[in-house]
Amino acid sequence: MQAVRVLRWTCALAVFGAALASAQLTYTATQPVLLHNGAGSSVFTITNPGPTPLPLALHIGAFSDDTSQAPLTAPTVAFTWDAGGGPMPATIGPAASLRFQVKVSGFSGSSVASSPLFNGAAILGRLQVVEADSPLDVTISGDPAAGPAFVLKNGEDAQFTLANSDDQSYPLDWVFQVAGQTIQSGELQLAAHGRAQIELTPTSDLYSWTDNLRPSTRTGTVQLSLHGPPNVPAEMLPQRTLQVSLLMRRLSPTATTAWLDIAVVLVLLLGGLLSLIANSVLPNILRKLALRRQVNQLAQPARSISTRVDPYLRTLLRMERKRLDLMLRRSSALSPASGENFESVAAGINRFRQHLKVTERLDELRRRLEQDAVVSPPSAIDDIDGKLQLAENNLRSFSLTGDELNTSTRFLDAAEGSLGMLGDHNALAQLTAANFRDLKVRQKLLAYSYYSDLYTALPGLFEMLNQPFDDPRNITRPMIFAIDYGIAALQLAFDFAILRVSAPAVAMGGGSDVTQRQSPRQRLLARQGELVSLLGTLSWSALRELRVLLQQMRENIYETDILEEIANIGQAEIVYDPRVVHAYTPMSFSIRFRDPRFNGAAAAKRLTCAWDFPRHPIEKGWQICHFFRGNEAKRDDGRDVIVSVRVESPKPAEGGSTLISAESARLLRSTLEARFEVQRPERPPYSGAVAESVRFFIAFGVALAALFSGALQQLNRLDFLPAMIAVLAIGFGADTVKNLLVQTSRRAAL
Repeated sequence: MQAVRVLRWTCALAVFGAALASAQLTYTATQPVLLHNGAGSSVFTITNPGPTPLPLALHIGAFSDDTSQAPLTAPTVAFTWDAGGGPMPATIGPAASLRFQVKVSGFSGSSVASSPLFNGAAILGRLQVVEADSPLDVTISGDPAAGPAFVLKNGEDAQFTLANSDDQSYPLDWVFQVAGQTIQSGELQLAAHGRAQIELTPTSDLYSWTDNLRPSTRTGTVQLSLHGPPNVPAEMLPQRTLQVSLLMRRLSPTATTAWLDIAVVLVLLLGGLLSLIANSVLPNILRKLALRRQVNQLAQPARSISTRVDPYLRTLLRMERKRLDLMLRRSSALSPASGENFESVAAGINRFRQHLKVTERLDELRRRLEQDAVVSPPSAIDDIDGKLQLAENNLRSFSLTGDELNTSTRFLDAAEGSLGMLGDHNALAQLTAANFRDLKVRQKLLAYSYYSDLYTALPGLFEMLNQPFDDPRNITRPMIFAIDYGIAALQLAFDFAILRVSAPAVAMGGGSDVTQRQSPRQRLLARQGELVSLLGTLSWSALRELRVLLQQMRENIYETDILEEIANIGQAEIVYDPRVVHAYTPMSFSIRFRDPRFNGAAAAKRLTCAWDFPRHPIEKGWQICHFFRGNEAKRDDGRDVIVSVRVESPKPAEGGSTLISAESARLLRSTLEARFEVQRPERPPYSGAVAESVRFFIAFGVALAALFSGALQQLNRLDFLPAMIAVLAIGFGADTVKNLLVQTSRRAAL
């Protein structure tokens, strides 16, 4: 019995020793067995690190699927020695390494499987097999209610289901990509005829801004690859790429629809605005630039009008050009109604050109008159000056009409014709002879005693009456001016003689003032010396002064009287029309006397009337045209503007009487002031712009209603960009049709 026990322990020790020896061998495989159609081979190495030879008896155990661990039908496995393919050696020497080849055939039922590798009873490792041509018959499916495309909602998990149609299970690596960008990756186990879920969380960078308005459809890819051993390159393993249609829904369906409707309305409105810009705003801008250029070009000619023209007319021209400039500033090119304003400005420019042309012609004729007045007959000069003055009077209107321009033109034509006659000696000689004959007739009717003192004071002038100038043949060209001047001067001398005799010799008032204590005759005689001096001055301007002086004697109102009346508080005031002062509105300023005798008195022509407007040059004249800009008021005066006028008398003539010198010394200057508030410029009317806006929005509303009634559904079939372009074209076309209708109605109205 004891011997049996010893034998058992001996056998056990032998088996244990053999197992221990086998366990010392090492197994090294560079890669698993790659199978094609269930067959394949691989090479591995067995190493004996020990000092003694060891027995070698390789065999495999049962195969199992690495995914499900399910047992598999055993394939055929054969080992051969790699050295020439000979039979397997029985032992492996100490510190030796042998290469062996394993051949597997008839494998099925799994894509990745393994089996333990034994050397005798000892496990060396696991033999792995990989089916390199696994069919990977895997499909992807989602929510059937979502339609053909998977819905990716921003910030919400989306689930994709992988379905395996094969009889074998797969350990898979998956990568989800959109437009080449990896979104998410992971691993999963897919059983035979089983399903597995992929959860994907989309990020905001996947979406474009158009997805807020209409979710776009994009194509995503799911790249599947068999998850093999780590020492096997991925490209050697089975792979499959699945495409999936994605609906990129960034917002909720309600919010997306709302934003899309808003975008459609805005794009439609943009189309209408583009049409408005193309058909109205852009032409208005070009028209405004052209009108601005024309107005600027008229500035220099208007400023070049000389002082020979009445200051009233010069200011009127500046005011009219400024009014056109203001109309352009107030006309916005963005407003469709500005077209009518531009038409008004264009008409105003044409009127201004006509006004400027007539004024320039008047200025030129006055220049020619000044040159000819030196050598031409004063009677002809007076006639021409009268015609020019009539032309000036017709140009003094704030709103110059065509009839007034035509009338001024006729007077200028007549004056130019008379200027042309100044070179006709025969006509001038006949005219001078006729005037001389009239003078001789008057001399016979007037008693010599009336003008005997004048005859004594001016013998040379009266000697002309004894010459045979009643025959034009006796009048040569160099003599015409002197003869004609003498005729006119003698006529005025006779007027003075008659006026002196008929003037009252009794004082008009009994006050202490020197002017009230003098009779009209005394005041007239006090100025006789000035009259004689002017009679002896051989010039046309002296004749004009003579006429004014004689008119003063007839009216018994002289310069000092007017200055005195202005100085008396409440007897004179500054009047302006219109009474409400608006900025950039033409106004007429003048002095009005309470005593109507002084209004229009001839003495005013011999006084200088200088108007001082804030922030403007001083202007001279008894009637002034002016406009305000609205910024003339000083801070201390609030919104009030102060206008002052200074009336001055010329220095008394040397050698004048003591009486007139005393009057002139007593009062040579008087000043008036007026204070008023300048109203702000009136705002332009917006009725035209409102009407145009209503027409635009009616056309826009009709297009919008048509769009939402059915056209939008047709546009939804297009891509987002073409659809928005179509909406833009609808809006553009709607406003274009509106513009055509408006233009047609305007032409019909005309």
